[in-house]
Amino acid sequence: MTHVMVAGTSEPQDFQLLNEGVALVGTGFTLGIEFASNGTYTAAQVTALAGVIVTWLSQATGTVRASTGISALPIGLYPFRFTLTDSGSKKGYVPNLDASPNLWRVVKV
Repeated sequence: MTHVMVAGTSEPQDFQLLNEGVALVGTGFTLGIEFASNGTYTAAQVTALAGVIVTWLSQATGTVRASTGISALPIGLYPFRFTLTDSGSKKGYVPNLDASPNLWRVVKV
């Protein structure tokens, strides 16, 4: 999935977590986000990505919101995965590690 956002926006960005095309139930999981890097991010990009925080809109329906830190994302393409951590600290990924990551494309107006 590619998610496109205009640089500098402060509008929350909502996502639906899917497992094989079906809404993923997130009940009981702690949510996070990890951005992949191939070592080419600038210092400004690394700082901005570290500030992005995601929260559950609804664990029962697997909907997620990114609202904190997104306005600072510079123009660029950022591969990412959501992380789901259970009560035993076992971490899973959406999409899973066998699949291509999601892409967050930040564009200028």
